[in-house]
Amino acid sequence: MYINLKEKEKIKQKYYPLYLKRNKGLKKIFYKKFINKYQNIDNIINNHNELWLKEKENLLDNKLDNFQKKAVLAEEENTLILAGAGSGKTLIIVSKISYLLKKGVLPEEILCLSFTNASTNDLNKKLKKYNVKALTFHKLASKVIRCYGYNYKIVKDDVLLKIIDKEVNYYEIKDLIKLNFITLNKGQDIINMHNLMFKESLEYNYFRKTIVSFINLFKNQNYDISKFNEFKTNSKRINKYILLIKRVYIKYMTYLKQENLLDFNDMINKATDLVKKYGYYNYKYIIIDEYQDTSLSKCLFIKALAVNSKVIVVGDDWQSIYKFSGANLEVFRNFKEYFPYTKVFKLENTYRNSQELLTLMTNFIMKNKYQLNKKLISNKSILKPIKVYYYDNNQTKLLTKILDSLKEDYIILGRNNDNINLVPKKYQKKFMTVHKSKGLEASIVVIINLEDNALGFPNKLVSDEVLRCILPKEDALAEERRLFYVALTRTKTYNILLVNKDKPSMFVNEIIRDYPEYIEIIN
Repeated sequence: MYINLKEKEKIKQKYYPLYLKRNKGLKKIFYKKFINKYQNIDNIINNHNELWLKEKENLLDNKLDNFQKKAVLAEEENTLILAGAGSGKTLIIVSKISYLLKKGVLPEEILCLSFTNASTNDLNKKLKKYNVKALTFHKLASKVIRCYGYNYKIVKDDVLLKIIDKEVNYYEIKDLIKLNFITLNKGQDIINMHNLMFKESLEYNYFRKTIVSFINLFKNQNYDISKFNEFKTNSKRINKYILLIKRVYIKYMTYLKQENLLDFNDMINKATDLVKKYGYYNYKYIIIDEYQDTSLSKCLFIKALAVNSKVIVVGDDWQSIYKFSGANLEVFRNFKEYFPYTKVFKLENTYRNSQELLTLMTNFIMKNKYQLNKKLISNKSILKPIKVYYYDNNQTKLLTKILDSLKEDYIILGRNNDNINLVPKKYQKKFMTVHKSKGLEASIVVIINLEDNALGFPNKLVSDEVLRCILPKEDALAEERRLFYVALTRTKTYNILLVNKDKPSMFVNEIIRDYPEYIEIIN
């Protein structure tokens, strides 16, 4: 049998007292033999496991490399599979499920989860023949809640916005959003005019989005209302902002309770509470894709479900790009704290990018001090995997010329949705944002609007400082760096970067400065 980390600890605990007694009457010859074995127990167990894995390879129905085989066959209590871009994350999940079924595990004893409808649909196409269906977290939460006879409806998106509109007026929050209207003598007509003016402003729209983001992040971390007391700062503005958000939060939660409504965050938290109180189906294995996108509330949901389950997660912290949607990288980095007896497997062979691009992008991403280190290996070589084109004023004209010349399949990536307006209409179906491109690949990737401004790449539009109270503490551009990594690793050959000549992206300047040998500049 395979000896996992939990069983290894039991073995050590069993024989450790004998190890301590080595000088208390044990025969010398036995003492030497035993001490030698005890001190080398890790090597002995590792060699045993290697032989066991070798015998089980015949149960695999896919061609896997050595890194992938070890991750699929290992029988650890819990497993974190640390993957790289193009290293076969989906293949690992499908292979693991196939292996478990061949071992005699029933399909209904396996829970497979991912984060979006798109990713679960993709998984389900590959899992169809195995009779195992992947679910989103929210779909699973809905099943749990309804299992206990709780009937509910999902709240409409605009309800929270309407509560904000009702709760605030210009005179209360003008110092929070820093609007400068002409000061007039107060009268009801003037108050109404000011309210109308500021509620139609871009600043007010940004203010509303900030409150919505804060409340969603608050609920994503499964905080209770007492947490608001911990957000006090030395800033009068922030403290006032927090009090206002708390007031809106209380009104919102009261409304949901009165109307028997849940939002998507509530679904996860409600399901977690029910599972903790009453239990749920006793899965043997819980397998999660894209684990780097996990929020704390989703992690706690899985922990509640996994009382008697082995948890297997696959993810890449270098591709964690949903911080503002609640993704908490600490949940990924500290996986062992939530799920003890975890063994980490690294998928270091990659099959999409060239070694030159991987070398460049590994060094680039590791400038984020909290990323987990891994060495990515490819047998593909492309000496200049990045081609830089500079534009003056007419980016669209240059883009048209480049796209007209391409023969291979390609995608066009932009940092923001409105970048599509820079793409000629006949090519717009090839455009997507970098966020939407995650998981995709193409022979050539064209990245546009690489310029140094608030809405360029990296995006420098600074979120209101009130969100810093609740967002993970990391460098301001850490997520933008991960997003740039995602963009450049979609290619199977090379990237084409369209860069503003007068205001070039700081990321482009950085890679040209640090890795000129891998970059071709085309004037």
